[in-house]
Amino acid sequence: MFDSHTCVRGVEELKPALDLLCSAIRENDLEAQSKHFSEQLLNLTLAFLNKQIREIFSHTEELDEYLQKCVDILTTYIIELRTFMIKFPRKQRNLINIRCDFDEDIPRTEQSQMWETLTPEQVIFEAILNNRIPEAQTFFRVNQNPAQSLQELIQIGFELVYDSLLKGNVKEASELLRNMGFDVKEQLHKICFYTIDKNIRNLLVKVLQEENYFSEKEKTVIDFVHQVENFYSGSFQDNKVIQPLSSFRNWKKEQDLSSHTAVLDTFLTCDKPQIHNREHRIMLNWGQWWDQHIQEMILLPKRSHEEFKSCNPEVLWMYLTSQHDWLNICSWIEESQPHSHTSFQQANWPSLTPDIIDQNTLCSSYMRNEILDKLARNGIFVPSEQEDFELLLLRLIHIGGVMQNPHPVPKYNTASGLDFHAHFILYCLERSLQHLLYTYLDYYSLTPSNCPILDKKELHEAHPWFEFLVQCRGVASNPRDPKMIFQASLANAQILIPSNQASVSSMLLEGHTLLALATTMCAPGGIDQVLQNEDTEKPLKKVDPQLLKMALTPYPKLKAALFPQNTSYGILPPDISLYHLMQSLAPFDPTKLFGWQSSNTLAIADISSDLPHFSSPDLVNKYAIMERLDFSYYLHHGRPSFAFGTFLVQQLAKSKSPKQLIQQAGNEAYALALSFFYIPSIGAACICFLELLGLDSLKLRVDIKVANIIWNVKSRNEESQHNLIRESMVEKLTKLVDGEKTAAAEVLISLEEAFWDKIEHQEIKKTSSDSRRQWSLVMQFCKLHDIKLSTSYLKECARSNDWLQFIIQTQMYSYQIDEVISILQDFTPILQDHLMLAFENLQPSRSDTGSHHNNTTSPLRTEHRQSEHTSDLFQILLCCQESPNPGCYLLAEGVRHHAPFLSVLAACFQDANIIHCLCVWIITSVDNVTAAEATNHIQGSVENHEWDLHDLSTIWKMFLRRQKSKTLMNGFQLFLKDSPLLHMLEMYELCMDYKKYNEAKTKLHNFQTSLANLKIADKPTPSIISVPWLESHAFFLLELMMQQCRTQYELGKLLQLFADIDKLLPDGPDVKKLCALSQILKDSSISINRSILTSYDAEHFQNECRSVLEQLQERGLFSLARKVAELGELPVDGVVIQEVLQDLHLLKHIGQWHQKQTRIDFWKKCHDSFMKNSISNKAASDFFLAQANVVSESSADEKVNNIMEKHLLLTLAGHWLAQSDSVALDKLEEIEKQIWLCCIAQQTLNNNDGLVKSRFSHQVSVSGELSFDNLAKEFSFSKLTALNTSKYLQLDGLAFQDMSENILDKAEVESLSFLIGRLLDEGSIHEASRVCRYFHFYSRDVSLVLHCRALASGEADLNNLHPDVRAILLVGDTADERDTPQPRRLQSTSSVENWSHVQAPAPDDLVITSLRTLIDECVHGRNYCRQVLCLYELSKELNCSYGEISAHDSEKVLRAILSSQQPDRCKKAQVFITTQGLRSETVAELVAEEIMQELLVSSERKGQKQIVNPANETQAFLELAKLCKDHTLVGMKLLDKISSVPRGELSCTTELLILAHNCFSLTCHMEGIIRVLQTARLLTEEHLAPSEEYGLVVRLLTGIGRYNEMTYIFDLLHEKHYFEVLMRKKLDPSGTLKTALLDYIKRCRPGDSEKHNMIALCFSMCREIGENHEAAACIQLKLIESQPWEESLRDVPNLKKLLMKALTLFIDAAESYSKDSCVRQSLRCNRLTKLITLQLHFLNTNQSTMLINQNRQNLMDCIMSLPRFYQAAIVAEAYDFVPDWAEVLYQQVILKGDFNYLEEFKQQRFLKSTVFEEIAKKVKQHQPTETAQKNLKTLLTYCEDIYMYYKLAYDNKFYDVVNMLLKDAQTGCCLKDMLAN
Repeated sequence: MFDSHTCVRGVEELKPALDLLCSAIRENDLEAQSKHFSEQLLNLTLAFLNKQIREIFSHTEELDEYLQKCVDILTTYIIELRTFMIKFPRKQRNLINIRCDFDEDIPRTEQSQMWETLTPEQVIFEAILNNRIPEAQTFFRVNQNPAQSLQELIQIGFELVYDSLLKGNVKEASELLRNMGFDVKEQLHKICFYTIDKNIRNLLVKVLQEENYFSEKEKTVIDFVHQVENFYSGSFQDNKVIQPLSSFRNWKKEQDLSSHTAVLDTFLTCDKPQIHNREHRIMLNWGQWWDQHIQEMILLPKRSHEEFKSCNPEVLWMYLTSQHDWLNICSWIEESQPHSHTSFQQANWPSLTPDIIDQNTLCSSYMRNEILDKLARNGIFVPSEQEDFELLLLRLIHIGGVMQNPHPVPKYNTASGLDFHAHFILYCLERSLQHLLYTYLDYYSLTPSNCPILDKKELHEAHPWFEFLVQCRGVASNPRDPKMIFQASLANAQILIPSNQASVSSMLLEGHTLLALATTMCAPGGIDQVLQNEDTEKPLKKVDPQLLKMALTPYPKLKAALFPQNTSYGILPPDISLYHLMQSLAPFDPTKLFGWQSSNTLAIADISSDLPHFSSPDLVNKYAIMERLDFSYYLHHGRPSFAFGTFLVQQLAKSKSPKQLIQQAGNEAYALALSFFYIPSIGAACICFLELLGLDSLKLRVDIKVANIIWNVKSRNEESQHNLIRESMVEKLTKLVDGEKTAAAEVLISLEEAFWDKIEHQEIKKTSSDSRRQWSLVMQFCKLHDIKLSTSYLKECARSNDWLQFIIQTQMYSYQIDEVISILQDFTPILQDHLMLAFENLQPSRSDTGSHHNNTTSPLRTEHRQSEHTSDLFQILLCCQESPNPGCYLLAEGVRHHAPFLSVLAACFQDANIIHCLCVWIITSVDNVTAAEATNHIQGSVENHEWDLHDLSTIWKMFLRRQKSKTLMNGFQLFLKDSPLLHMLEMYELCMDYKKYNEAKTKLHNFQTSLANLKIADKPTPSIISVPWLESHAFFLLELMMQQCRTQYELGKLLQLFADIDKLLPDGPDVKKLCALSQILKDSSISINRSILTSYDAEHFQNECRSVLEQLQERGLFSLARKVAELGELPVDGVVIQEVLQDLHLLKHIGQWHQKQTRIDFWKKCHDSFMKNSISNKAASDFFLAQANVVSESSADEKVNNIMEKHLLLTLAGHWLAQSDSVALDKLEEIEKQIWLCCIAQQTLNNNDGLVKSRFSHQVSVSGELSFDNLAKEFSFSKLTALNTSKYLQLDGLAFQDMSENILDKAEVESLSFLIGRLLDEGSIHEASRVCRYFHFYSRDVSLVLHCRALASGEADLNNLHPDVRAILLVGDTADERDTPQPRRLQSTSSVENWSHVQAPAPDDLVITSLRTLIDECVHGRNYCRQVLCLYELSKELNCSYGEISAHDSEKVLRAILSSQQPDRCKKAQVFITTQGLRSETVAELVAEEIMQELLVSSERKGQKQIVNPANETQAFLELAKLCKDHTLVGMKLLDKISSVPRGELSCTTELLILAHNCFSLTCHMEGIIRVLQTARLLTEEHLAPSEEYGLVVRLLTGIGRYNEMTYIFDLLHEKHYFEVLMRKKLDPSGTLKTALLDYIKRCRPGDSEKHNMIALCFSMCREIGENHEAAACIQLKLIESQPWEESLRDVPNLKKLLMKALTLFIDAAESYSKDSCVRQSLRCNRLTKLITLQLHFLNTNQSTMLINQNRQNLMDCIMSLPRFYQAAIVAEAYDFVPDWAEVLYQQVILKGDFNYLEEFKQQRFLKSTVFEEIAKKVKQHQPTETAQKNLKTLLTYCEDIYMYYKLAYDNKFYDVVNMLLKDAQTGCCLKDMLAN
């Protein structure tokens, strides 16, 4: 069966490999040389992927979700890889949108005119019925209708078919399908099986049944589907809902399961009453996939319980578990139990087996576990758990564990034959569960006798502790058996000594002396047996007494006792026991102790013979202290039932006043519980004890809970004083036991504090219902302790104006009215009035009511509070009707009486001023102080004031400043509910009170939307508040919010909110920048200065950023500082520098700065940091200069390191300064001078230390660390163009010896001279000249070098030189004249100096002579002078000035040399390259270009004909290529030049490839060789072969010479009949071509023997000719072997003919082999020649024996069948076979008596003695006859070994021969001597 899960796993595991293949294909496809490999890899990968997909579809017709996933993964890879195919069509873009205008080209027909009036569906219907589909497509294409696509048109046609079927018109539907080109029955069959429309399905079933189209299986499916529908449907009404065709498109298997799901939903809800009568239909296609089990499961829900008995148990179990029907599952399990006695007739369920349960359970994992637990309790376990022991153990844990009685798994056997005990023991051993194993063995009393695995030696050896455990248990079972104790002791020793076998001797050897003695005491026989050295056959207890004596050396007394010195000889020492040894130990007296031990002979007789223990009566009576435990002890230990029992027995049963005693015990328990209130177990025990006594435990429960609440709160707030708090609480609580009211009051105070702290910690409202429920504990405490009820909760309700909770609380607990009245003053005045009225009837007298109304002062500033004003509401309403302006009257009264609801009534009047009403409502809804502040600006009476927008603005700002937004919001909701400001108030509340910023953002958007709607309204809005007023006050609110934020977090969230809204504060602060600043500082302790929020501008913001920047730098938060600098557009120079300075101080602080490598890494890191942060060049330069000065000022012991460090810092400073836009040369020169001072000082110190180092030597350590000098070189600016100007090469300003100033001391002058010399050697002439000018230093070499240049360039004349130079030249000329006959001595023999071969200077060219003289005089800088001389001579040769040629770059000069075509141009070029130090890349490019140009010229001169002597020309070009040291680079350049070769210049391309291959071969560069081979193949196949340039093909083949890789050329030449060209003379001087040709013929043309021989003859290859002849002869033999030998014998002439042909070929082959000295092959052919000759001899003599083509298995029989030895020898040699000659001689001589055979054998081979011996053995083995005995006796006479002759004669009882040998004078003496020895 094909497992889809396994398939998915396999494909998932393949994905990494497929990804790697795709990556390899992609990478190789990009490289030309790897293209072929990429194609091969692509073909293999695609073939593999297609094969995988084929296999998936071959196993299944329909894909489930797992297989579909596999196909999707594989298809994804195929789609990706197809793009790499060579002829894969690339995606054409923009073809979809291209619109073609067909109106002019396509004529309009009458049919199309008629179709214009129809719908597309009608057009398609007509077109299909009338077979006009192409015309319809044209029509739709003209009209740009999607139906122009044939696929879309066919789809609409299918919908029309479905519509026809809905109408019952099968004929019309069939016609449509037929005209669309489909099989009508097949499509109708699909519709029938995929539709859920009953009418269509029944119609098609009827039609197809008449046509007998259904198979028997399909008929069965149709019947079953009808049965299911009948089962699940109620009333059978036709379904009027027509399914759209789109849901059953093409009637094929659907990928989208939505339609199937919709239909299935009707079945899933079939039991619901509202759809019970609905008819259910299903697709016939579903039924095709239902097997017998599924069909039965579908019908099960409609079957009765009685029918379950006859159901398939597997199906029934799947159904019940899938329904989670626990009751029926339990019933079935109980009935199926083994102990159930239900008969078959009484059974309600089929038989149930564990296999069914294991494989068919479909419920949740929880229920599955419940089922398996239930089965396990009855001893039934499913196979999957029995096979997995860990799962079995897990199951046993659920049912009580592994240790139960009886055993939970009585019948358990594994495949290995182990029972449960053995398996559990192995499980414990694998996991080292010692304690569990010991307990298990004890529980089941397992011993080696009833559990053999316990005695298994392999387990004992693998787990030494296991053996010890088993032995210990053996000791426990037989405590008096000393052998068991001995074995246990040995097992214990094995644990201590795991490397050796445990024995007494090994214990002594390992140093465990006492353990060895203790073990010996338990051994049978004790220590005596050991000392007497008995029982030696048992090595475990055997011990050497001497070894024991040595081991006892550290214990002299013990040694003296065991080995006494005074024992007389032969008398054994007396028995020494352990008790004798213990006599001298003070704590142990053997006479009084250990009397129970029989071996203690020192014990007194009356001592007890039992082991003392704590329950021994004698010891208890003598020494025990008895104490009775009362009930408080058990309560203290949390055991109330024991306490109650003890109280009943010890006290209550003996008491005369039980009630009093019970009360007393209850009080003790009460006190105990309060003393240990923090221990829950004691409190619970005391409560339970009180209940058992029949006492009420409520008080105790309340007090414990109160104590724990107080304790938890106090311990949380004061963590360090737990013990003190607990002790003080216990002290207070114990006073509650005595009923002290003061103690209860103190506890109440603590309880109130703890309660409110707890409520705050729970973050719930103080006056909520939840809080009130928790407060009930406080009230219970007050009532139980009879103290005054706490009013804390009432006061909190009053402060919160929560009148409802206030009333509920007072009513629930019946507070005194006086207490309640006193609390009312905390309410607002309005609620105070209401509550006073509510409590009026409860007050004792009317005199006290309304006292707060009669206050003479009022929070409002009224002039008079007239007594005639009434406070009766109805009176006010009546008066307002009489007033001319009732609204104003009500408002005045509202102000007067502080009644806000009057302003609401006033707003109801038609002409009411809403602003007036709103203001009055606001000031009357707040307390007096707030109202007074809000009306402070009013001059005059508040009651009669006319309120306007100015007042509202004042109130708005004042209320918001006091954060009373709730009042404003309520007012606006009452009077201006459509105002945009309401959104702002809601936003204010969400942000400031609830911190819900996301919801606040929505309110802000709503505000902006409302404001925008007001602005763009067509008509002025009726609102009396203008838009500018709204905007200004909204902006005031936003700015105020930022100022009122209490924390930086709130400010950040608020700024984030404002920043997300565009154009929120156009004239206010830039919230986006402030938000960004806040985000940067959110994790730091630095806060934004709030002053910037009130006075914001760009300058203030930048100042704030600068201030924050300084704080961040002080705290070392440099990453944040960079962000702030970027935000404030401030430079980061200071930040970066401060950061590196901090790192510097840190390194100094931690003591790492003194390490040289640390400083190097630090300065490098500084430079990298400056680069990364792009700080200014000047700041970086100043930093490094400052640090350099610090280094110079410090005085350290390591002067050299300090100088080197300063050198590095100065170099870095100059490096940064040099990168400035305007380079300050004076500063740079000053820095360079400082650097040179460091170099001089360093060199001076090195000279003093005897060290000479290269200035820029790479001092790299083993770990790759750089030195100061190395880093300084990296940043050196000495090569800067601005510094290296031509003025430093002028003679002007150069110091001479008579003008130099001595500003340096002698040592420094020496160092400077050395350094300048090194500069000159390195070619740094400019720098050397500058240094001389810096220090006014005269350097003879610098002067000579500059004079050389001046002479060459013409700047100086020979007559105007400095006197010193003229003197040098004069001396040189004199020496030349004197030494003319002798060659001038050179300083070096290198080729660089030998420049004379460029062109010999003219005798009158004094400049060249002078230059050579100066070169000879130079000590340093000679190479530069040679360059000058070289360029000067070149300038003379090229007829140009030195200035011109020196101005040109070296590449141009080298190109001129290479193109000069002079015979010695390579030498000239080589000298020039070496002198100028040209890079390999430059030389390679120039050489490749020159080679290509010369090849092109040669091609033009000779046409396309083949080069006459290509090898010589190639060698010349190769000499050019060798000018570059990197031959690989030249090869690459030559390959690159191929693309620039003109089209048609094939010979040039061919030679370039050959040269490139030669270059690559010189360096064994395999990648280059592969590229050459790939390019050669491309050139051959696409250019040379089509042009029939076979001469160039041969040239390419022989020039490259890699014949194995270029066999395609052999194929091409063979195919074009040009193969013979390869056999020309002198075409293959190396001799490799002939071998390649023969190899090619063998591999690729094995049947073309003619060419093979032709090649072999052409090249005189005798060996290959021989191989060919030998192969042909073998073929003749194979032809004979191809038919049975008997059939060949029927045609003997033909057989002889074949053998003669083979014989001739073998003779020729042997001859050819011998010509080529192939001796072994020649001998092989000769042996086969003899064999064939013998075979022909047999045939000529009518003998049918087959000698040729024999198998090695039959050779022995063949040899023994031959009558003559020479024949046997020929056969054996021909097959290189060594037969058993003893057997052959036995058969021929002994059995047949042919002694002539023996004579022939003796003539050709030596008869060894062993042969006679083997023949004699064979005679004995086969029961010889008399003839055989006689022949053996005769055979022995041939044995020359006398002794062997005698021995074999004696063994075979040839006594006459034996006597003859003994009596013989020649043999007798020898034999007698041999026998005697």
